[in-house]
Amino acid sequence: MDDVEFQVGREIIMQFNRRHALLGAAALGALGIAHPLAAQPAPPPQRGTNPPRFLRIRHGDMEVTTLLDGAMAGTNAGIQNFFPDSRPEEIAPLRARAFAIETGLHQPVGAYLVHTGRNLVMIDCGGHSSFIPTTGGTLDALRAAGYAPEQVDTVLLTHIHPEHALGLSYDGSTRNFPNAEVVVTRIDHQFWTDPAMESRVPQGQRFIEAGRRAIRPYGGRIRTVEMRQDLEVVPGIFLDPAPGHTPGHVSFRLTSQNQSMLIWGDIAHQIVIQLARPRWRVGVDVDGAMGVESRLRTLDMLASTGMLMGGVHVPWPGFGRVIRDGEGFLYVPRPQQFA
Repeated sequence: MDDVEFQVGREIIMQFNRRHALLGAAALGALGIAHPLAAQPAPPPQRGTNPPRFLRIRHGDMEVTTLLDGAMAGTNAGIQNFFPDSRPEEIAPLRARAFAIETGLHQPVGAYLVHTGRNLVMIDCGGHSSFIPTTGGTLDALRAAGYAPEQVDTVLLTHIHPEHALGLSYDGSTRNFPNAEVVVTRIDHQFWTDPAMESRVPQGQRFIEAGRRAIRPYGGRIRTVEMRQDLEVVPGIFLDPAPGHTPGHVSFRLTSQNQSMLIWGDIAHQIVIQLARPRWRVGVDVDGAMGVESRLRTLDMLASTGMLMGGVHVPWPGFGRVIRDGEGFLYVPRPQQFA
């Protein structure tokens, strides 16, 4: 069959299909039946908030659940203060690479629940709307995941920043995790509670007061630990020092069945930008140069080992890996697995 015959035959078939579709619609109409392909009005847009969000994975004998607390948003004017080593012409292509649609710097806020088989552990615990209006969903996400705050026996803090710690107590008197021990490095606890340290906090007095409010109700339930590499703070969970963002900032390594996973606090806030430019200082770090050292060491280790990782400001659902990309790195989200 040549091209002309093919086109003629195709047109005859199309006319036949159109004729029978019209006849069928007319017949259904005569019977008072709506044609199944007839246009229907769209349903009204759904309003209200999204349900609490969590994602659970297996890690050796452990169960690790990421809990979405909310998000933080900044303005374009704040980008230069956040990245003092950057220039607008450098930021723009990095944001475009991430298909960023918002103005300013936006980042999620999350927390991690670890069931070790012996302990039920929170790694950081989110913020609260009284400090950042778009945070405070961790407890709802925890309950949606099938657990109650009363069941948590340990809260590990990467550091005492409000969006990491205010989930402990919103009002400075109520313990949201009434049966939990709070574990934080001794140096970070001292930094946030010693009045002599206040002038060193880049974010100012409001941050200081919120951090102190978070830990105040726990009193004798706070266990301060030495900031030492491979210190086992809970069976199967080890400390990884990462000072700079705060003096006592740490990550935690989960180890089970010869598998390891790293959960970081604020090694990176803006994944695309900071992994591509890991040597840029961060304006909210107490010691910017030390923060760069900790970031480079952590990213190099993750890229070298292929270790699974998560982080409080890592894009939802909060699990992935780090690979090398030229002089920087790339974040590769872990594919969701449904079996």
